Amino acid sequence: MFRRQQQSNNESSGEDDESSSSTNFSPLSPPISPPKSSNNMLVKIGRFLNVSAIGVLSIVSVLLFIQLQAVSLQVASEQKQIDELKKTIEQSTSDIQVEVQEQKDLTVVNIAGTFTLLSCIVTMFHMSSHLKKMNQPFVQRKIMAILWMSPVYAITSFFSLLLPSAEGYLGIVKDFYESYVIYQFLSFFIAVLGRGERQIVVDKLAAHADHLKHPYKWLRCLFHPPPEESDEAKANAVLLECQFLAMQFVFFRPLTAIVSFVLESMRDGDAGGFSSPDIIIIMIENVSVFLAFSGLLKFYHAVQDDLAWCQPFAKFLTVKGVVFMTFWQGLIISIIFHANTDDDKSDDDESNSGSSYSAESIQHILICMEMLFFSAAHMCVFPAEEWEEGYQVKHGGGPTFAFDDFASDVNMIIDSGKRSRIARKERKNALDDAKQSPSFGTMDERNEKDGEISLVDSEVV
Repeated sequence: MFRRQQQSNNESSGEDDESSSSTNFSPLSPPISPPKSSNNMLVKIGRFLNVSAIGVLSIVSVLLFIQLQAVSLQVASEQKQIDELKKTIEQSTSDIQVEVQEQKDLTVVNIAGTFTLLSCIVTMFHMSSHLKKMNQPFVQRKIMAILWMSPVYAITSFFSLLLPSAEGYLGIVKDFYESYVIYQFLSFFIAVLGRGERQIVVDKLAAHADHLKHPYKWLRCLFHPPPEESDEAKANAVLLECQFLAMQFVFFRPLTAIVSFVLESMRDGDAGGFSSPDIIIIMIENVSVFLAFSGLLKFYHAVQDDLAWCQPFAKFLTVKGVVFMTFWQGLIISIIFHANTDDDKSDDDESNSGSSYSAESIQHILICMEMLFFSAAHMCVFPAEEWEEGYQVKHGGGPTFAFDDFASDVNMIIDSGKRSRIARKERKNALDDAKQSPSFGTMDERNEKDGEISLVDSEVV
């Protein structure tokens, strides 16, 4: 059994060797494939590596996402802190700007108040001098009414600057006193001319009846007797006409100011055009002003020679200069102010609105400052000594730069130089004539020549 089994094994091994040899040496046999277990192992290793790579990449992505979210939260937190800090800085800046503007406004108010106070002090001192020397009450009462003009302008402008909401009401007060002063100025001329007696004024106007213009026909209902009857009736009519023309301004000016204030409060920010009632109000004001000044100038031209001693023109300039200068000054400031303002406002106008002054505020500041100088001018042209008995007109007694004296001195020096040149020329001609004459001659001729030369020398000296 053992032998048979060994032989069978040998035979099988021999067959295997033959088959193997035959396979190794046969060119047409197919290649031997690797075993299946090794292929499975490689596939499993590849899959494991792929899964591991995907897992690592997922973990890295998750870590990066978490880190990115943390950075985003930190940036958002820092941005919020930056925004809060920015708001704090802006609020602090706006608060500082408001405080600076308040300080500027306070400084401006203090300056305007100082000038207003000084103007009132100067006027009160001037009025006290008239009260101490009330020699002609019928004249000096008119002067004191005129002197109130500077304090009224200064005080109303100061309170308009201090209380803008009351500007309209204070403007009405100022316009009323302006018209009242115009009539008081005419009454001042009448009081000076008639010394409190109206008939004396009529008589002086009747003396110039040939130069008086006939009164307006639409005022004939006021004249009695008619101006055609006599020179005295004509003079009385002219005086009444001048008073009426000046007095109508006292009533129309406050009335137009009140109407303008009411329309301005009802306008709701819309500017008035050519069709607005403002044009009618302005026309009425201009006509009223024209009539008032035509009456004042008509009376002045009729009696200017009789009033020359009290310098009426200088008084007129100091009174009406306040009105005209403030009016044209306000107009120019308004034109300049609106020329520099754009029609379309930008978004930052609200932040800059508190740092700029309006045209009205600038006008009020300038009026407060200017009224001090007008108060001083009133003191010079309305002196209390002017109404004392035996007053002598003082020419050149006011403040001056003495330019006339300087010019007269210059003319004196120039004339002296001209006379010196003429005298030297005449002396030279006399010497030339003496040389050309013969040496001999009578003693009388020589003495005559010497006398001419000495005369020329004395003229030079």
